[in-house]
Amino acid sequence: MKKLFFLILLNSLSTLSVSAQKVVEKTLPAASNQEIDLQLKFGDDIKISAWDKPEVYVKVTYNINSGRLNDALKLDFNSGTNGPRVTVDLDHDLLKTGRAEDCPDAPYGRNRSSYNGQEYYTCTQIDYEIKVPRNNSLVVNTINGNIELRGINGPVNAKSISGFVDMSWPDKKGATISFKTITGEVYSDLNIGFTNKQKEIPIVGYQLKGDLNGGGSRVKLETISNNVYFRKGN
Repeated sequence: MKKLFFLILLNSLSTLSVSAQKVVEKTLPAASNQEIDLQLKFGDDIKISAWDKPEVYVKVTYNINSGRLNDALKLDFNSGTNGPRVTVDLDHDLLKTGRAEDCPDAPYGRNRSSYNGQEYYTCTQIDYEIKVPRNNSLVVNTINGNIELRGINGPVNAKSISGFVDMSWPDKKGATISFKTITGEVYSDLNIGFTNKQKEIPIVGYQLKGDLNGGGSRVKLETISNNVYFRKGN
């Protein structure tokens, strides 16, 4: 009987967690000569993969304060003449209404802040699944998200402040690369010819530049307090 009650309780909690989530999906056209601009200021997991369609698909799954403050996420999708652009921000005035009971045991952590002497609590989980044309130029910026890039062959400029940046690249395809980190490390299993190798590892931060297979698409990966990964891929 106790086991049955536990299973019912577990299932109920799982259902509540899913119901607190909100999902937004959007598709934007992207011509082959247009740059794709993803300004994802707030996020956790940012997974970007390539496909062979002339459009950008974005799926955002999020949960803010157990669903009570989901309206605090501000999403802007723009398909102007300069190319598709996605901008993400938070309504900080609405977040100031966050309560401790919103986040009793949030698996993704709880932040406590104060405003005019009043404390407020926020707990967020914001994940992205994005598909982009394989050869388009791509820009990605985030504060705390982990960026994963798979199957993309065009120019890339990806930066996270506190998350990692992890990209795969065909080992036979050329690229002109730049990797930068302040407190993290750079890892790669590709045969890159670095042009600015240093004899000694710097105490804080370094930047690596070089060419893969004689150069090609420009790839710039940067993080402040995490690692950069550049892997063999398809």
